[in-house]
Amino acid sequence: MQDAKADGPWDDQARLLRVMAHPMRLMILSALCERPQCVKDINSLVPIMQPHLSQHMAALRKAGLVDCHVCGALRCYYIVRPTLVKEMLRLLGGDHPLQLQNRDSVMRASRRSEELEAQ
Repeated sequence: MQDAKADGPWDDQARLLRVMAHPMRLMILSALCERPQCVKDINSLVPIMQPHLSQHMAALRKAGLVDCHVCGALRCYYIVRPTLVKEMLRLLGGDHPLQLQNRDSVMRASRRSEELEAQ
């Protein structure tokens, strides 16, 4: 069994998903996909107070999803991994119907897989 503290092959991806797994952060990322935006513009789009927005922006920056440029009092954010963010938002916004299977079909498929591995 692998040590729980050791980094596995999917740990970076899991950390990234944890950062994105908040409705406000998804809303922020969606807004930034349209164009770079300053804090006041982002704040007008998301229904949270500015200190909370700053916390979300800091988490997204730390995760390497967004960055910003500062000009005086203005902080303008943009997405630094646009392909990843746009694809994730597209996947999350899509229709993914359940595909339930009965017990027998699952067991048959599992046996076929085991038989192929044994060959």
